[in-house]
Amino acid sequence: MKRKLIVLAASCGLLLTACGDVTGNNQTTTTDTSTSEKAKATTSQLSKDYYRNVINDGQYKVSQSRGVSLSLNSGYNIKAFETGLMNLSHSEFPTDTYYFQEGQQLDAETISKWIKRSSGDNSEPDLTVSDPEGLNPVDNGELEPDKRAPKYLSQILEQNYMVKDGDNFKLAGISIGLALNSVDYYQKVQYGAEFKTDIQRANLEAEGKKMANEIVARLRKMEGLGNIPITVGLFEQTPKDSLAGGVFFSEGVSKDGAATVANWKDINEKKVIFPRTDGETSNETTSFENFKSQVQSFFPNLNGVTAEATYSGDQLIKMKATVTTQFYGQSEIIALTQHVSDNASKYLPPNIPIEISINSIDGMEAFLNRDSGEKEFQSHVFD
Repeated sequence: MKRKLIVLAASCGLLLTACGDVTGNNQTTTTDTSTSEKAKATTSQLSKDYYRNVINDGQYKVSQSRGVSLSLNSGYNIKAFETGLMNLSHSEFPTDTYYFQEGQQLDAETISKWIKRSSGDNSEPDLTVSDPEGLNPVDNGELEPDKRAPKYLSQILEQNYMVKDGDNFKLAGISIGLALNSVDYYQKVQYGAEFKTDIQRANLEAEGKKMANEIVARLRKMEGLGNIPITVGLFEQTPKDSLAGGVFFSEGVSKDGAATVANWKDINEKKVIFPRTDGETSNETTSFENFKSQVQSFFPNLNGVTAEATYSGDQLIKMKATVTTQFYGQSEIIALTQHVSDNASKYLPPNIPIEISINSIDGMEAFLNRDSGEKEFQSHVFD
């Protein structure tokens, strides 16, 4: 069980390193593609799903664009965007060969310019909303949802993949994630009511691929990046009121110095929140409803039982459930955890990885985990 908790802590730690000051102060774009002589790598690799990290002068090297993902619609989107890009990178940059380092080529100021609207032919753009380097469409001046030019690109994330080079490390691959809006929120007047423009997946994909080519072309002009393999993933973030994170829906790669992305592949993945509100039924929905009913009937002070289910095509591949209670005592948490474990084994779908968090108003009180192929849940109650 200690191994399970270490994995969880490592995941949380990685997420937190990407969140912080978003101002970009004292940060500049770097084209250095090697590390210092004192660079080392973590010797432990918790599983084949995790990269070993490059450590510089005894410290973890944070991204040059640290914290940019905080502008996404929700924490669910932030985590799905960051961890999803890393998982997407596995096929091009295998974890047994490559080492991970947060992005060092694009700083916060550069990304801030790129995600703005293009200033078009305006020689004196309003730099608060547009920029000559902006990748989002020029504002057409329309204010109605179905007439205005929406902002497609919400954020850009860079990850670096390193290989050993004698006693040092060198940059051998870059992954770029483009967070795209399924809904673009806007105001007709400053501080006014919020309106929204819904964006179809087909339009999102077309614009995303166009932006991907432009970003790769710009990276190719940076010193040392002329021939580095670049993987690009298109991520559709969910709306503000969604309890699910977004998904990557397309990926491509630029190799051999190409200034465009080729070999685009669809990623047929979706996330569903249980209990479902759309009326659709399946074996998974029935299983979850039985689990939820048993847990809620046992403990009177629960605020809710929900789950995020991830599908590849029509196949359920993993589930993350949350049990939330407002009032608790330590003995109650222990009893609840045991009851949750019993009923999760009995009712939740078999043969997929499942994580269950038991939370109170003070944070996580207990955690349960079952890997794919296992029958019993491992659990830990926090003191």
